Amino acid sequence: MVGAGAGFCTGLVPGLHVNNMAAVVVAGSTSVVAFFAMLVGPVGEDAPALMVACFLVSALVSHMFSEAIVSTYLGIPSGDTISVLPAHRLARDGLGRSAVRVSAQGSLFGVVVGAVLLVPVCLALGPPVDAYSALKTVMGFVVVFLSAVLISFEGIGRSGPMRRILLASAFFLLSGLIGLIVLDTHYFAAAMPDLPWMPDGFVSRSSLLLPMFAGLFGVPTVLLSLDSGKVAGDGVRAAADREVDVSASAGPRDVAFSSLGGLLVGWIPGMTSGSSATVCSSGMKEVSSEGGSHEDAARFIWLYSMISSCGAVLSVGALFTIARARSGIMQAVDFFFGGSVERISGIHSLEPLLALLLAMALSAAVSHYAMFALSGRALERLQRVLCSRTAALASLSFVVLLVLFLTGTRGCLILVASASLGLLPPSLGLRRINLMGCLLLPISITFLLS
Repeated sequence: MVGAGAGFCTGLVPGLHVNNMAAVVVAGSTSVVAFFAMLVGPVGEDAPALMVACFLVSALVSHMFSEAIVSTYLGIPSGDTISVLPAHRLARDGLGRSAVRVSAQGSLFGVVVGAVLLVPVCLALGPPVDAYSALKTVMGFVVVFLSAVLISFEGIGRSGPMRRILLASAFFLLSGLIGLIVLDTHYFAAAMPDLPWMPDGFVSRSSLLLPMFAGLFGVPTVLLSLDSGKVAGDGVRAAADREVDVSASAGPRDVAFSSLGGLLVGWIPGMTSGSSATVCSSGMKEVSSEGGSHEDAARFIWLYSMISSCGAVLSVGALFTIARARSGIMQAVDFFFGGSVERISGIHSLEPLLALLLAMALSAAVSHYAMFALSGRALERLQRVLCSRTAALASLSFVVLLVLFLTGTRGCLILVASASLGLLPPSLGLRRINLMGCLLLPISITFLLS
């Protein structure tokens, strides 16, 4: 319950990711473990670590629910922007409440599906079948194939498909170049003038992921919303009382593709929820502001939310089966288990795995209830705040200050370069997801050269 509450709150703070909270918990690990040890008493020496892990995965799930409110109402672009995210498109048409509800439904369904698939997937990809070992030998080609599929969707159902695919490829490669600099070079320790509170002459390589992702995806969205002379959210507030039933009913094909997307997120390196949703959406229009119905946009939101939560559940299985952490939260869980999750992998010791699964299921139930409880006056208040120019500027300032404080000069340069690139795809009517080359290109090269 504490984890669900903490994750729900972090999801409502623009620019604050649940991985940031995980980093804080790891930094204060001694005090955190001591606190939980005081609670469990004679239960056993492994119980405090397990309780912290349950806290973390509960926060992960609840964060996925509540961040839908921020992603729906914050950074809505002006009316002349070519490329608009599905949630922003619904919110701009006065259907933001429907977008939030569809996201909550998809997230809950994803946790249920992930819970059903967790043990079978672990047994199939891990011992005794051990299919992941065979998959690992061709993982580089798998990532290349998925990247090609991701780019090819840019030309489906659009005019000038070859031009769009070539542009998407260019953005994929350019973002991949930034990813290579961050992940595969010694840029993190490059000699350059730095700020007074950064005396070591380097920053951790993983900390540079913050300015890279913020620059490619977060900052451009906010900047585009500030581009016009008026606040894009003004029209949203005027239409917010209009309640329209946006259907996102799921058929067997939707469930099958969403399950596949969750599996990709949980087990394949570099695959995010957005990438998997695009690959598994069967050509559903993701970002077009023209054409496509409200139902199409709502269906994509449902698909994305289900893949995110299903992937979160299945990533627990990947950690306990093949000892691979696919997110910052899973790295923190591994840390509190002493970095030796393999000792409880496979079918021989399912208790920790099932404990985490129970924590995620309870967090999903509580969060789903909270999301619908917020659909009244509380949601309207949040909507007014998030749709304001003040909120957009505050979010932008928070991200920039966070990057400045945590990564210094190196992070600021990455932020500027990433944001400059991140502004181009939506301005040209292309999917932002093509910028996931920042992860997919370095990972594919690593596997192909290993």
